[in-house]
Amino acid sequence: VKIWAVTVQNEPEHNAPWEACCYTAKEEAEFVALHLGPTLRSIHPDVQIFIYDHNKDHVYDWAREALGVERPSPAKAFVRGIAFHWYAGDHFDKLRKTREEFPDATLLATEACYERHRWKSGTRITEGDWSFGEGYAHDIMGNLNAGAAGWIDWNMLLDDAGGPNHVGNVCDSPLMASVTDQELHVHPQYFFLGHFSKYVWPRSKCLASSMSGTPSCSEQRIYGTCTAQDGLQGVALKRPDGAIVVVMLNAANLSVTFKLLLDGANAAPCALRASIPARSIQTYVLQLA
Repeated sequence: VKIWAVTVQNEPEHNAPWEACCYTAKEEAEFVALHLGPTLRSIHPDVQIFIYDHNKDHVYDWAREALGVERPSPAKAFVRGIAFHWYAGDHFDKLRKTREEFPDATLLATEACYERHRWKSGTRITEGDWSFGEGYAHDIMGNLNAGAAGWIDWNMLLDDAGGPNHVGNVCDSPLMASVTDQELHVHPQYFFLGHFSKYVWPRSKCLASSMSGTPSCSEQRIYGTCTAQDGLQGVALKRPDGAIVVVMLNAANLSVTFKLLLDGANAAPCALRASIPARSIQTYVLQLA
């Protein structure tokens, strides 16, 4: 396995019952500047360092400390980007502000999952919870539109108990394996992730896009929440082959008819009238050449 990057510490603001170490933003920046950065550059110069690796609500504060605003930061020379998790809720505004103020830093979502207690009554391991897939797509779209470069699930495959986990922090995942029955259960997150991993290629660029005539939700909610309040959602990206990929999400209980309008400076405007069923996700791949 080729290691291309590391984070300094998982969830440095959390005094966790598992292997952990708490840092303040200032302490982590000093550790990178005086120890981790010089040592890693000397031994493994190709391995990049991402700071923070915790929830989005404080991502901007940690970026300011490590990358410097009022005063230069010695850690900046060693930091490639800022890693973050989703457990504090959307906070896409914090990502956008970080991206605008530190455009050279890569923003990377490095952990998301649903803890098992989020299962609704009646949820079965055989099919999982459809809203979990919607929540994944909602977070991916919001992060990409706010300036993130990618999105990483915490667990792609877990056993039927939501582990293994030595502190009982059991979770759901896109794939759940029943060891006793030798069966693999595919959950909705797997299919929702496929709309991004299959069609959005590496080195794709997120395009500026906007929605009109649809509601949006600005209130902070528990992580992974996506409902009809969010309206029609979408993200547009340009692949290295020139194709435009548009992923659309409708978490409402009614189908939505919409017009997809492409109006770029280097191409003639074009429009597509489309419809998306209730509680569904769609991907459009547009070859404009």
